[in-house]
Amino acid sequence: MTNLQDIGQRIRSARKARGLTAVELAERAGMHRNTLLALETGRGNTELVKLLALCSELELDLLVLPRQAAALRAADSQGAGGQTELGERLQALMGEGGRP
Repeated sequence: MTNLQDIGQRIRSARKARGLTAVELAERAGMHRNTLLALETGRGNTELVKLLALCSELELDLLVLPRQAAALRAADSQGAGGQTELGERLQALMGEGGRP
């Protein structure tokens, strides 16, 4: 994830995969619905503590990786056969298809 839009899309996808409304997730994470919706659309800017609360509610980890590791991960997923098994499993967990 490299920008707020990417993060927001992942949060929205995870929320929907768990069958939660924006109101339900925002309430659980201790924030206003509008704050969550702004974050999901990449327009919002939220405090790190609130982002961590969202990740906790969605059973997500927020990873901070060196750029070199992130670049290798991206290259691996675009390699010869397309997506790796790890990538497929991550997509399945995020509710974006793929195999479990």
